Amino acid sequence: MANFKIKIFGLGDGGAQAITKMISKDLGKNKNVEYIGVGADENILLTSMAKKNIFLNLDRATIYRKVADTLEDAKLIFLVGGLGSSVAKEIIPVILSCAKYINAVVVAFMSSPFVLETSRRKDNAQYTLANLVGNVDSLFTVPSEKLLLSRLNQQQVAVSELFDLADDIFYHGVKLFLEEITDDEESLLVCKWGCANFGYGYGATMLEAITAATNFILFTPDDFANASGVFIRCAAGNTVSRKDIDRATDFIYKLLPDDVKIFSQMYTDDLLGDKVVVTIVLTRKTVDDKNQI
Repeated sequence: MANFKIKIFGLGDGGAQAITKMISKDLGKNKNVEYIGVGADENILLTSMAKKNIFLNLDRATIYRKVADTLEDAKLIFLVGGLGSSVAKEIIPVILSCAKYINAVVVAFMSSPFVLETSRRKDNAQYTLANLVGNVDSLFTVPSEKLLLSRLNQQQVAVSELFDLADDIFYHGVKLFLEEITDDEESLLVCKWGCANFGYGYGATMLEAITAATNFILFTPDDFANASGVFIRCAAGNTVSRKDIDRATDFIYKLLPDDVKIFSQMYTDDLLGDKVVVTIVLTRKTVDDKNQI
């Protein structure tokens, strides 16, 4: 694993905050992971806990060289941040150009702007999304409006709370793939989903956990009805009974079309105690890229 380099970029203040949460939770501590914050200037250091940071107030050639040096021999790259960020707009084409040159796998987790945000950020989002679609191996977008809808039962919602929720989603997404990666390059196949969606849920049983995962805020019923490929990952602190597995299997199969390709994995995690956590990655038969913003 020492030679299997993984780079995680936090783009802009939002992305820097997200990777700071990952760093504080020791995500990737058993792998050769490096976190990189990218900001418009040195102010990114106020948000980023990454040991390496790239500032965009430098000339284009210097930025390109810093990115290329950072990505040397990398096998897997994660991009985390907001689609509306000017930082993401500027740096993503550079990262993708370097990643293509070294044939690295790229997975992007990006949030979309809120409806009431400026037209400039919305334009940035359209531009950045167009750069990502077809140029990364997996793209997961988090619609900011869905974060807000998940808090409709609250009379007041702080913006910081929505940011924390987005950070949690980014954390679980990156964690999912990091835990699947081994020292075998074939394991990188699990990172190639195209434009996809994912969700996770906890429960006392596998059925409860998989039910919670299918009701995750990023999913819609149509996602499952029109699924073309599904990856289901189940982790449990204790042994799961055959009856519980059968009930959970029956539940998820009823949501999916007959021709869907299903991949599943189950493992034990003593840290979960009596809990079960299920993560679902899903691709649809048809994807409307414009609806991802």
